[in-house]
Amino acid sequence: MLLGLVVVGFLVVPPATRGFTDTWGATPEEVAARLPGDGLFPARREVSTRAISIAAPPEVVYALVQQMGQHRAGWYGWDWFYDATGSSDFVDGHHSTRIVPELQNVRVGDKISINDAVAYVVVQADPGTAFVMVAGSLTSEQLAGAALPATWTENSMAWVLRPAADGGTRLILRMRADGSETGFARWLWNGPLNFGSAVFARKTMVGIKRTAEALEIASW
Repeated sequence: MLLGLVVVGFLVVPPATRGFTDTWGATPEEVAARLPGDGLFPARREVSTRAISIAAPPEVVYALVQQMGQHRAGWYGWDWFYDATGSSDFVDGHHSTRIVPELQNVRVGDKISINDAVAYVVVQADPGTAFVMVAGSLTSEQLAGAALPATWTENSMAWVLRPAADGGTRLILRMRADGSETGFARWLWNGPLNFGSAVFARKTMVGIKRTAEALEIASW
């Protein structure tokens, strides 16, 4: 019985909740807005926009965003998961609750590792405003219009920061992805994998919020 419920949940919950999880916390205006990074891969099949309000200034939030990653400050989420999947080895032994000076000043072209096999490349780094990374399997020539390989994936992750009237920050995460998956792989991406991505993205955003607000309180 329990196994049956788990299977049903695995099959039904992700697609049924997608309209909500793809726009977690975001306003209709934020979902519809053109954001940094949108022009990199114009025709994406998968686009999500999630947002959260943070009671800390953009410069503090940006500092936390740019220091994320494996061998860096972590992902502000479930450290046990990243330990188990080989995506940890964080500088503080767990996700950092401080601004790490040596991890600041990230530049365009720098790599942010997810694990030992996968890394994002920074394509935009505007302090206090936007931090955009891309990952994928295509060359710039292929993206420009050459014949696409039989299997390919591309995705971008844009962290956009907007100052709030109260001195805080509105943090928006726009994720765009596409690929050649069909059949079961396509269903897997649309359902369970997308749902998992949404959960971990939300956890990271909440972790950034808590860390930034704690740092702001400590500075009073």
